[in-house]
Amino acid sequence: MIAARLAWANLGLHRRKSLLIGMIMGLGILILFLGNSLIDTALSGLQRMFVQGYTGDLMVTGPTEFSTTVLGETAGSEEVLPHIAQIKKYEDFLASRKDVASTLPLLSGQASFGIGEAELGSGYCFGVNVDDYRDFFPDNVTLMNGEWPAENDGPWVLLSEPTLALLNKSASSPVKPGTKIIMTALANSAGTVIREVTVKGVIKFNQSNQQLSGITLVDADTMRDLLGFASLRDGAPVLSGQEAAFVTSFDPDSLFNDLFAGSGGTAATGSASAAEASGQGAAASSAQTSVQAEVVPAWQFLLVRVKPGASSSRLLSDLSAFSKQIDDGDRVQDWIAGAGKVARTAVTIRLAFDLLVAVVAVVVIMIMMNVLVISVNERLYEIGTLRAIGAKRRVVRNMILYETTFLALIAGAAGLLIGLVLLLVLGKVGIRAPNLFFEALFGGQVLRPMVSGGAAIRAFLWILAMGLGASWYPTIVALRIEPVVAMRGD
Repeated sequence: MIAARLAWANLGLHRRKSLLIGMIMGLGILILFLGNSLIDTALSGLQRMFVQGYTGDLMVTGPTEFSTTVLGETAGSEEVLPHIAQIKKYEDFLASRKDVASTLPLLSGQASFGIGEAELGSGYCFGVNVDDYRDFFPDNVTLMNGEWPAENDGPWVLLSEPTLALLNKSASSPVKPGTKIIMTALANSAGTVIREVTVKGVIKFNQSNQQLSGITLVDADTMRDLLGFASLRDGAPVLSGQEAAFVTSFDPDSLFNDLFAGSGGTAATGSASAAEASGQGAAASSAQTSVQAEVVPAWQFLLVRVKPGASSSRLLSDLSAFSKQIDDGDRVQDWIAGAGKVARTAVTIRLAFDLLVAVVAVVVIMIMMNVLVISVNERLYEIGTLRAIGAKRRVVRNMILYETTFLALIAGAAGLLIGLVLLLVLGKVGIRAPNLFFEALFGGQVLRPMVSGGAAIRAFLWILAMGLGASWYPTIVALRIEPVVAMRGD
Protein backbone atom coordinates (compact mmCIF):
# COMPACT_ATOMS: atom_id res chain seq x y z
CA MET A 1 0.00 0.00 0.00
CA ILE A 2 3.01 2.30 0.41
CA ALA A 3 3.53 2.34 -3.35
CA ALA A 4 -0.16 3.19 -3.92
CA ARG A 5 -0.01 6.11 -1.44
CA LEU A 6 3.15 7.46 -3.04
CA ALA A 7 1.59 7.14 -6.50
CA TRP A 8 -1.53 9.04 -5.45
CA ALA A 9 0.57 11.79 -3.83
CA ASN A 10 2.74 12.07 -6.95
CA LEU A 11 -0.32 12.78 -9.13
CA GLY A 12 -0.88 15.95 -7.10
CA LEU A 13 2.78 16.91 -6.95
CA HIS A 14 3.17 16.63 -10.73
CA ARG A 15 -0.12 18.14 -11.86
CA ARG A 16 0.97 19.25 -15.30
CA LYS A 17 2.30 15.86 -16.35
CA SER A 18 -0.70 14.10 -14.80
CA LEU A 19 -3.12 16.45 -16.56
CA LEU A 20 -1.41 16.00 -19.93
CA ILE A 21 -1.39 12.20 -19.71
CA GLY A 22 -4.95 12.19 -18.34
CA MET A 23 -6.21 14.32 -21.24
CA ILE A 24 -4.61 11.94 -23.75
CA MET A 25 -6.22 8.96 -22.03
CA GLY A 26 -9.59 10.68 -21.68
CA LEU A 27 -9.70 11.73 -25.33
CA GLY A 28 -8.72 8.22 -26.39
CA ILE A 29 -11.44 6.54 -24.35
CA LEU A 30 -14.01 9.10 -25.54
CA ILE A 31 -13.26 8.38 -29.21
CA LEU A 32 -13.26 4.63 -28.65
CA PHE A 33 -16.51 4.71 -26.70
CA LEU A 34 -18.36 6.90 -29.21
CA GLY A 35 -17.01 5.08 -32.27
CA ASN A 36 -17.75 1.58 -30.97
CA SER A 37 -21.21 2.61 -29.75
CA LEU A 38 -22.13 4.07 -33.15
CA ILE A 39 -20.90 0.97 -34.99
CA ASP A 40 -22.60 -1.40 -32.51
CA THR A 41 -25.85 0.54 -32.93
CA ALA A 42 -25.67 0.37 -36.73
CA LEU A 43 -24.87 -3.36 -36.71
CA SER A 44 -27.58 -4.06 -34.16
CA GLY A 45 -30.12 -2.12 -36.21
CA LEU A 46 -29.10 -3.89 -39.41
CA GLN A 47 -29.27 -7.29 -37.76
CA ARG A 48 -32.66 -6.57 -36.23
CA MET A 49 -34.04 -5.27 -39.53
CA PHE A 50 -32.85 -8.19 -41.66
CA VAL A 51 -33.29 -11.04 -39.16
CA GLN A 52 -36.78 -9.93 -38.10
CA GLY A 53 -37.90 -8.68 -41.48
CA TYR A 54 -36.16 -10.28 -44.46
CA THR A 55 -33.56 -13.03 -43.97
CA GLY A 56 -34.03 -14.79 -40.65
CA ASP A 57 -30.89 -15.82 -38.75
CA LEU A 58 -29.72 -18.33 -41.38
CA MET A 59 -30.68 -19.33 -44.89
CA VAL A 60 -30.19 -22.17 -47.33
CA THR A 61 -30.03 -21.32 -51.04
CA GLY A 62 -29.74 -23.32 -54.23
CA PRO A 63 -26.29 -24.07 -55.67
CA THR A 64 -24.48 -20.87 -56.67
CA GLU A 65 -20.90 -19.80 -57.28
CA PHE A 66 -21.02 -17.16 -54.54
CA SER A 67 -23.17 -16.11 -51.60
CA THR A 68 -26.59 -14.83 -52.61
CA THR A 69 -28.66 -12.05 -51.05
CA VAL A 70 -32.33 -12.42 -50.22
CA LEU A 71 -33.06 -10.31 -53.32
CA GLY A 72 -31.48 -13.00 -55.48
CA GLU A 73 -28.36 -10.97 -56.19
CA THR A 74 -25.21 -13.02 -56.70
CA ALA A 75 -21.78 -12.44 -58.15
CA GLY A 76 -22.04 -15.72 -60.06
CA SER A 77 -23.23 -16.41 -63.59
CA GLU A 78 -26.79 -17.39 -62.62
CA GLU A 79 -29.48 -15.12 -64.06
CA VAL A 80 -32.07 -16.94 -61.98
CA LEU A 81 -31.07 -18.51 -58.69
CA PRO A 82 -31.47 -22.33 -58.85
CA HIS A 83 -34.00 -23.97 -56.59
CA ILE A 84 -33.15 -26.21 -53.62
CA ALA A 85 -33.63 -29.68 -55.11
CA GLN A 86 -33.97 -31.57 -51.81
CA ILE A 87 -35.61 -28.94 -49.64
CA LYS A 88 -37.74 -31.57 -47.88
CA LYS A 89 -34.60 -33.09 -46.34
CA TYR A 90 -33.58 -29.69 -44.98
CA GLU A 91 -37.05 -29.11 -43.55
CA ASP A 92 -37.04 -32.51 -41.84
CA PHE A 93 -33.56 -31.89 -40.43
CA LEU A 94 -34.49 -28.47 -39.08
CA ALA A 95 -37.79 -29.75 -37.67
CA SER A 96 -35.82 -32.21 -35.54
CA ARG A 97 -33.68 -29.45 -34.01
CA LYS A 98 -34.66 -27.98 -30.66
CA ASP A 99 -32.82 -24.71 -31.37
CA VAL A 100 -34.91 -23.87 -34.48
CA ALA A 101 -37.93 -21.63 -33.95
CA SER A 102 -39.35 -21.72 -37.49
CA THR A 103 -38.53 -22.02 -41.19
CA LEU A 104 -39.87 -20.29 -44.29
CA PRO A 105 -39.44 -21.28 -47.97
CA LEU A 106 -39.15 -18.32 -50.32
CA LEU A 107 -38.79 -17.36 -53.98
CA SER A 108 -37.15 -14.15 -55.16
CA GLY A 109 -36.87 -12.36 -58.47
CA GLN A 110 -37.50 -9.18 -60.44
CA ALA A 111 -40.61 -8.50 -62.50
CA SER A 112 -42.24 -5.72 -64.48
CA PHE A 113 -45.77 -4.46 -63.79
CA GLY A 114 -48.22 -3.16 -66.35
CA ILE A 115 -51.84 -2.77 -67.38
CA GLY A 116 -52.70 -3.96 -70.85
CA GLU A 117 -49.72 -3.22 -73.08
CA ALA A 118 -48.50 -0.30 -70.96
CA GLU A 119 -45.56 -1.01 -68.65
CA LEU A 120 -45.85 0.94 -65.40
CA GLY A 121 -42.72 -0.05 -63.50
CA SER A 122 -40.66 -2.90 -62.09
CA GLY A 123 -39.38 -4.16 -58.76
CA TYR A 124 -38.25 -7.07 -56.61
CA CYS A 125 -40.81 -9.71 -55.69
CA PHE A 126 -40.97 -12.43 -53.06
CA GLY A 127 -42.99 -15.52 -53.91
CA VAL A 128 -44.55 -16.77 -50.67
CA ASN A 129 -47.37 -18.56 -48.95
CA VAL A 130 -48.70 -15.45 -47.26
CA ASP A 131 -49.84 -17.13 -44.02
CA ASP A 132 -46.42 -18.74 -43.54
CA TYR A 133 -44.73 -15.44 -44.34
CA ARG A 134 -46.77 -13.53 -41.76
CA ASP A 135 -46.07 -16.19 -39.12
CA PHE A 136 -42.33 -16.03 -39.81
CA PHE A 137 -42.18 -12.21 -39.83
CA PRO A 138 -45.09 -11.28 -37.54
CA ASP A 139 -43.94 -7.73 -36.76
CA ASN A 140 -42.66 -6.49 -40.09
CA VAL A 141 -45.62 -6.40 -42.49
CA THR A 142 -48.67 -4.18 -42.02
CA LEU A 143 -51.69 -4.27 -44.33
CA MET A 144 -52.48 -0.65 -45.25
CA ASN A 145 -55.36 -1.26 -47.65
CA GLY A 146 -57.33 -4.19 -49.07
CA GLU A 147 -57.25 -7.67 -47.55
CA TRP A 148 -54.91 -10.57 -46.99
CA PRO A 149 -55.14 -13.27 -49.69
CA ALA A 150 -57.09 -16.40 -48.80
CA GLU A 151 -55.73 -19.89 -49.33
CA ASN A 152 -57.88 -20.63 -52.40
CA ASP A 153 -57.50 -17.23 -54.08
CA GLY A 154 -56.22 -17.13 -57.63
CA PRO A 155 -53.04 -15.34 -58.68
CA TRP A 156 -52.57 -12.36 -56.35
CA VAL A 157 -50.10 -9.65 -55.51
CA LEU A 158 -49.59 -7.46 -52.43
CA LEU A 159 -48.05 -4.18 -53.57
CA SER A 160 -45.82 -2.18 -51.27
CA GLU A 161 -46.60 1.52 -50.83
CA PRO A 162 -43.57 2.71 -52.91
CA THR A 163 -44.45 0.27 -55.71
CA LEU A 164 -48.08 1.41 -55.72
CA ALA A 165 -46.96 5.05 -55.93
CA LEU A 166 -44.63 4.15 -58.83
CA LEU A 167 -47.43 2.41 -60.77
CA ASN A 168 -49.93 5.21 -60.18
CA LYS A 169 -47.54 7.75 -61.70
CA SER A 170 -48.00 6.15 -65.14
CA ALA A 171 -51.38 4.43 -64.83
CA SER A 172 -54.35 5.95 -66.66
CA SER A 173 -56.58 5.09 -63.69
CA PRO A 174 -55.60 4.50 -60.05
CA VAL A 175 -54.26 1.06 -59.19
CA LYS A 176 -56.02 -0.22 -56.08
CA PRO A 177 -57.14 -3.49 -54.45
CA GLY A 178 -59.17 -5.43 -57.01
CA THR A 179 -57.24 -4.05 -60.00
CA LYS A 180 -55.89 -6.67 -62.38
CA ILE A 181 -52.31 -6.02 -63.51
CA ILE A 182 -49.84 -7.82 -65.75
CA MET A 183 -46.57 -9.18 -64.36
CA THR A 184 -43.76 -9.94 -66.80
CA ALA A 185 -40.36 -11.58 -66.28
CA LEU A 186 -37.62 -13.11 -68.40
CA ALA A 187 -37.05 -16.70 -67.22
CA ASN A 188 -33.99 -18.79 -68.07
CA SER A 189 -35.85 -21.71 -69.64
CA ALA A 190 -39.28 -20.28 -70.52
CA GLY A 191 -38.29 -16.99 -72.14
CA THR A 192 -40.64 -14.08 -71.48
CA VAL A 193 -43.41 -15.09 -69.07
CA ILE A 194 -46.58 -13.02 -68.66
CA ARG A 195 -49.13 -13.51 -65.90
CA GLU A 196 -52.25 -11.60 -64.92
CA VAL A 197 -52.70 -11.14 -61.16
CA THR A 198 -55.16 -9.36 -58.89
CA VAL A 199 -54.03 -6.69 -56.46
CA LYS A 200 -55.30 -7.96 -53.10
CA GLY A 201 -53.88 -5.22 -50.91
CA VAL A 202 -51.22 -2.65 -50.14
CA ILE A 203 -48.57 -3.40 -47.51
CA LYS A 204 -45.91 -1.57 -45.57
CA PHE A 205 -42.65 -3.00 -44.21
CA ASN A 206 -42.21 -1.64 -40.70
CA GLN A 207 -38.42 -2.17 -40.59
CA SER A 208 -37.02 -1.16 -43.92
CA ASN A 209 -34.88 1.11 -46.06
CA GLN A 210 -35.48 2.63 -49.48
CA GLN A 211 -34.37 -0.48 -51.36
CA LEU A 212 -36.29 -3.01 -49.26
CA SER A 213 -39.47 -0.98 -48.79
CA GLY A 214 -40.42 -1.54 -52.45
CA ILE A 215 -40.55 -5.35 -52.27
CA THR A 216 -43.78 -6.90 -53.56
CA LEU A 217 -45.32 -10.14 -52.25
CA VAL A 218 -46.68 -12.54 -54.88
CA ASP A 219 -48.29 -15.95 -54.58
CA ALA A 220 -45.69 -18.70 -54.88
CA ASP A 221 -47.09 -20.32 -58.04
CA THR A 222 -47.12 -17.07 -60.00
CA MET A 223 -43.52 -16.47 -58.96
CA ARG A 224 -42.58 -19.99 -60.07
CA ASP A 225 -44.10 -19.28 -63.47
CA LEU A 226 -42.18 -16.02 -63.78
CA LEU A 227 -38.90 -17.68 -62.80
CA GLY A 228 -39.40 -20.63 -65.16
CA PHE A 229 -40.01 -23.27 -62.48
CA ALA A 230 -42.83 -25.83 -62.56
CA SER A 231 -46.07 -24.42 -61.16
CA LEU A 232 -48.26 -26.41 -58.78
CA ARG A 233 -51.39 -24.46 -59.62
CA ASP A 234 -52.94 -27.39 -61.49
CA GLY A 235 -51.92 -29.93 -58.86
CA ALA A 236 -49.59 -32.90 -59.20
CA PRO A 237 -49.55 -34.61 -62.62
CA VAL A 238 -51.24 -38.01 -62.94
CA LEU A 239 -49.18 -40.60 -64.86
CA SER A 240 -50.32 -43.87 -66.34
CA GLY A 241 -48.68 -46.99 -65.03
CA GLN A 242 -46.56 -47.25 -68.18
CA GLU A 243 -45.44 -43.61 -67.85
CA ALA A 244 -44.65 -44.06 -64.18
CA ALA A 245 -42.61 -47.21 -64.92
CA PHE A 246 -40.69 -45.39 -67.66
CA VAL A 247 -39.87 -42.42 -65.40
CA THR A 248 -38.82 -44.70 -62.56
CA SER A 249 -36.55 -46.99 -64.60
CA PHE A 250 -35.27 -44.46 -67.17
CA ASP A 251 -31.50 -44.58 -67.66
CA PRO A 252 -30.05 -41.70 -69.75
CA ASP A 253 -26.90 -43.74 -70.52
CA SER A 254 -28.99 -46.39 -72.33
CA LEU A 255 -29.70 -43.89 -75.11
CA PHE A 256 -26.08 -44.18 -76.26
CA ASN A 257 -25.53 -47.94 -75.87
CA ASP A 258 -26.32 -48.75 -79.53
CA LEU A 259 -24.87 -45.58 -81.02
CA PHE A 260 -21.52 -47.22 -81.90
CA ALA A 261 -22.62 -50.86 -81.84
CA GLY A 262 -21.36 -51.56 -85.40
CA SER A 263 -22.13 -55.08 -86.72
CA GLY A 264 -23.76 -56.00 -83.48
CA GLY A 265 -26.54 -53.58 -84.19
CA THR A 266 -28.79 -56.22 -85.82
CA ALA A 267 -28.57 -58.55 -82.87
CA ALA A 268 -29.15 -55.69 -80.53
CA THR A 269 -32.14 -54.61 -82.56
CA GLY A 270 -33.51 -58.13 -82.51
CA SER A 271 -33.12 -58.44 -78.79
CA ALA A 272 -34.67 -55.00 -78.32
CA SER A 273 -37.64 -56.10 -80.47
CA ALA A 274 -38.05 -59.19 -78.37
CA ALA A 275 -37.89 -57.15 -75.23
CA GLU A 276 -40.44 -54.75 -76.67
CA ALA A 277 -42.76 -57.59 -77.56
CA SER A 278 -42.48 -59.16 -74.14
CA GLY A 279 -43.05 -55.79 -72.53
CA GLN A 280 -46.20 -55.01 -74.47
CA GLY A 281 -48.25 -57.38 -72.38
CA ALA A 282 -47.01 -55.78 -69.19
CA ALA A 283 -47.60 -52.33 -70.63
CA ALA A 284 -51.16 -53.25 -71.58
CA SER A 285 -51.94 -54.35 -68.06
CA SER A 286 -50.23 -51.38 -66.42
CA ALA A 287 -51.94 -48.91 -68.75
CA GLN A 288 -55.18 -49.55 -66.90
CA THR A 289 -53.73 -48.09 -63.67
CA SER A 290 -52.60 -44.56 -62.94
CA VAL A 291 -50.12 -43.09 -60.51
CA GLN A 292 -50.14 -39.58 -59.04
CA ALA A 293 -46.59 -38.23 -59.21
CA GLU A 294 -45.08 -36.70 -56.09
CA VAL A 295 -44.00 -33.15 -56.91
CA VAL A 296 -41.83 -31.10 -54.58
CA PRO A 297 -42.51 -27.36 -55.00
CA ALA A 298 -39.53 -25.32 -56.17
CA TRP A 299 -38.09 -22.89 -53.60
CA GLN A 300 -34.90 -20.88 -53.92
CA PHE A 301 -34.49 -20.00 -50.24
CA LEU A 302 -35.18 -21.66 -46.93
CA LEU A 303 -35.04 -19.08 -44.15
CA VAL A 304 -34.36 -20.20 -40.58
CA ARG A 305 -35.15 -18.44 -37.28
CA VAL A 306 -33.16 -19.52 -34.23
CA LYS A 307 -34.84 -19.71 -30.83
CA PRO A 308 -33.90 -16.94 -28.37
CA GLY A 309 -30.76 -17.87 -26.45
CA ALA A 310 -29.73 -20.60 -28.92
CA SER A 311 -26.42 -20.44 -30.76
CA SER A 312 -26.88 -19.48 -34.41
CA SER A 313 -23.20 -20.18 -35.13
CA ARG A 314 -23.56 -23.77 -33.91
CA LEU A 315 -26.68 -24.29 -36.01
CA LEU A 316 -24.86 -22.78 -38.99
CA SER A 317 -22.03 -25.29 -38.55
CA ASP A 318 -24.38 -28.27 -38.19
CA LEU A 319 -26.55 -27.19 -41.12
CA SER A 320 -23.46 -26.73 -43.32
CA ALA A 321 -22.29 -30.23 -42.43
CA PHE A 322 -25.74 -31.63 -43.28
CA SER A 323 -25.70 -29.78 -46.61
CA LYS A 324 -22.35 -31.36 -47.47
CA GLN A 325 -23.87 -34.80 -46.83
CA ILE A 326 -26.64 -34.03 -49.33
CA ASP A 327 -23.93 -32.93 -51.78
CA ASP A 328 -26.10 -30.87 -54.13
CA GLY A 329 -23.90 -27.79 -53.93
CA ASP A 330 -26.47 -25.81 -51.90
CA ARG A 331 -25.18 -22.89 -49.86
CA VAL A 332 -25.76 -22.30 -46.15
CA GLN A 333 -25.11 -18.73 -44.97
CA ASP A 334 -25.85 -16.30 -42.16
CA TRP A 335 -27.89 -13.09 -42.22
CA ILE A 336 -24.86 -10.98 -43.17
CA ALA A 337 -24.44 -12.85 -46.46
CA GLY A 338 -28.21 -12.72 -46.99
CA ALA A 339 -28.29 -8.97 -46.41
CA GLY A 340 -25.53 -8.41 -48.96
CA LYS A 341 -23.12 -5.53 -49.39
CA VAL A 342 -24.78 -3.27 -46.82
CA ALA A 343 -24.13 -5.66 -43.92
CA ARG A 344 -20.71 -6.60 -45.25
CA THR A 345 -19.83 -2.91 -45.46
CA ALA A 346 -20.86 -2.37 -41.85
CA VAL A 347 -18.69 -5.29 -40.71
CA THR A 348 -15.80 -3.99 -42.84
CA ILE A 349 -16.17 -0.51 -41.32
CA ARG A 350 -15.96 -2.04 -37.87
CA LEU A 351 -12.80 -3.94 -38.77
CA ALA A 352 -11.33 -0.79 -40.33
CA PHE A 353 -12.18 1.16 -37.18
CA ASP A 354 -10.50 -1.48 -35.02
CA LEU A 355 -7.42 -1.28 -37.26
CA LEU A 356 -7.42 2.51 -36.99
CA VAL A 357 -7.70 2.20 -33.22
CA ALA A 358 -4.67 -0.08 -33.18
CA VAL A 359 -2.64 2.47 -35.16
CA VAL A 360 -3.79 5.33 -32.92
CA ALA A 361 -3.00 3.19 -29.88
CA VAL A 362 0.62 2.84 -30.98
CA VAL A 363 0.90 6.62 -31.42
CA VAL A 364 -0.74 7.27 -28.05
CA ILE A 365 1.57 4.79 -26.34
CA MET A 366 4.62 6.52 -27.83
CA ILE A 367 3.40 9.96 -26.67
CA MET A 368 2.55 8.71 -23.19
CA MET A 369 5.85 6.85 -22.97
CA ASN A 370 7.83 10.01 -23.81
CA VAL A 371 5.90 12.04 -21.26
CA LEU A 372 6.44 9.39 -18.59
CA VAL A 373 10.17 9.15 -19.38
CA ILE A 374 10.48 12.93 -19.01
CA SER A 375 8.55 12.71 -15.76
CA VAL A 376 10.87 9.99 -14.43
CA ASN A 377 13.98 11.98 -15.40
CA GLU A 378 12.63 15.00 -13.55
CA ARG A 379 12.14 12.86 -10.45
CA LEU A 380 15.63 11.36 -10.22
CA TYR A 381 16.27 12.91 -6.79
CA GLU A 382 12.94 11.66 -5.46
CA ILE A 383 13.42 8.11 -6.74
CA GLY A 384 17.09 8.04 -5.62
CA THR A 385 16.06 9.13 -2.12
CA LEU A 386 13.47 6.36 -1.95
CA ARG A 387 16.08 3.81 -3.00
CA ALA A 388 18.60 5.24 -0.48
CA ILE A 389 16.22 4.86 2.49
CA GLY A 390 15.57 1.22 1.64
CA ALA A 391 12.82 1.15 -0.97
CA LYS A 392 13.16 -1.95 -3.10
CA ARG A 393 12.89 -2.05 -6.85
CA ARG A 394 9.36 -3.49 -6.70
CA VAL A 395 8.22 -0.45 -4.67
CA VAL A 396 9.42 1.90 -7.43
CA ARG A 397 7.92 -0.35 -10.11
CA ASN A 398 4.56 -0.57 -8.35
CA MET A 399 4.53 3.18 -7.73
CA ILE A 400 4.78 3.98 -11.45
CA LEU A 401 2.24 1.28 -12.37
CA TYR A 402 -0.19 2.62 -9.74
CA GLU A 403 0.21 6.14 -11.11
CA THR A 404 -0.67 4.93 -14.59
CA THR A 405 -3.62 2.90 -13.30
CA PHE A 406 -4.99 5.83 -11.27
CA LEU A 407 -4.71 8.10 -14.30
CA ALA A 408 -6.47 5.51 -16.47
CA LEU A 409 -9.31 5.19 -13.94
CA ILE A 410 -9.80 8.94 -13.56
CA ALA A 411 -9.41 9.77 -17.26
CA GLY A 412 -11.47 6.73 -18.23
CA ALA A 413 -14.34 7.74 -15.95
CA ALA A 414 -14.24 11.30 -17.31
CA GLY A 415 -14.11 10.11 -20.94
CA LEU A 416 -16.94 7.63 -20.41
CA LEU A 417 -19.08 10.26 -18.67
CA ILE A 418 -18.62 12.77 -21.51
CA GLY A 419 -19.27 10.02 -24.05
CA LEU A 420 -22.43 8.96 -22.19
CA VAL A 421 -23.79 12.51 -22.27
CA LEU A 422 -23.03 12.86 -26.00
CA LEU A 423 -24.67 9.51 -26.79
CA LEU A 424 -27.79 10.42 -24.84
CA VAL A 425 -28.03 13.72 -26.73
CA LEU A 426 -27.45 12.04 -30.09
CA GLY A 427 -29.97 9.36 -29.15
CA LYS A 428 -32.66 12.00 -28.76
CA VAL A 429 -31.66 14.18 -31.70
CA GLY A 430 -30.62 11.34 -34.04
CA ILE A 431 -28.12 11.31 -36.89
CA ARG A 432 -29.89 11.69 -40.24
CA ALA A 433 -28.51 9.62 -43.12
CA PRO A 434 -26.95 11.95 -45.72
CA ASN A 435 -27.56 9.55 -48.63
CA LEU A 436 -29.05 6.17 -49.59
CA PHE A 437 -25.88 4.28 -48.63
CA PHE A 438 -25.96 5.55 -45.05
CA GLU A 439 -29.72 5.01 -44.92
CA ALA A 440 -29.11 1.35 -45.72
CA LEU A 441 -26.20 1.24 -43.27
CA PHE A 442 -28.25 2.85 -40.48
CA GLY A 443 -31.21 0.58 -41.14
CA GLY A 444 -33.41 3.65 -41.67
CA GLN A 445 -33.30 7.38 -42.34
CA VAL A 446 -32.18 8.25 -38.80
CA LEU A 447 -29.61 6.53 -36.58
CA ARG A 448 -30.25 6.91 -32.87
CA PRO A 449 -27.09 5.79 -31.08
CA MET A 450 -27.51 3.56 -28.06
CA VAL A 451 -25.20 3.34 -25.07
CA SER A 452 -23.22 0.15 -25.54
CA GLY A 453 -21.89 -1.44 -22.37
CA GLY A 454 -19.61 -3.64 -24.45
CA ALA A 455 -18.17 -0.56 -26.19
CA ALA A 456 -17.50 1.09 -22.81
CA ILE A 457 -15.70 -1.98 -21.47
CA ARG A 458 -13.64 -2.38 -24.64
CA ALA A 459 -12.67 1.31 -24.61
CA PHE A 460 -11.60 1.22 -20.96
CA LEU A 461 -9.56 -1.97 -21.41
CA TRP A 462 -7.86 -0.42 -24.46
CA ILE A 463 -6.85 2.68 -22.50
CA LEU A 464 -5.69 0.69 -19.49
CA ALA A 465 -3.62 -1.59 -21.71
CA MET A 466 -2.12 1.42 -23.53
CA GLY A 467 -1.30 3.12 -20.22
CA LEU A 468 0.38 0.06 -18.76
CA GLY A 469 2.21 -0.53 -22.02
CA ALA A 470 3.42 3.07 -22.06
CA SER A 471 4.70 2.81 -18.48
CA TRP A 472 6.82 -0.25 -19.24
CA TYR A 473 9.90 1.56 -20.58
CA PRO A 474 9.82 4.43 -18.02
CA THR A 475 9.69 1.79 -15.28
CA ILE A 476 12.87 0.19 -16.65
CA VAL A 477 14.50 3.64 -16.72
CA ALA A 478 13.51 4.27 -13.11
CA LEU A 479 14.83 0.90 -11.92
CA ARG A 480 18.23 1.59 -13.50
CA ILE A 481 18.78 4.69 -11.39
CA GLU A 482 21.47 4.22 -8.78
CA PRO A 483 20.61 5.85 -5.42
CA VAL A 484 23.95 7.67 -5.04
CA VAL A 485 23.82 9.13 -8.57
CA ALA A 486 20.20 10.20 -8.15
CA MET A 487 20.89 11.91 -4.79
CA ARG A 488 23.78 13.86 -6.31
CA GLY A 489 21.40 15.09 -8.98
CA ASP A 490 23.59 13.74 -11.82
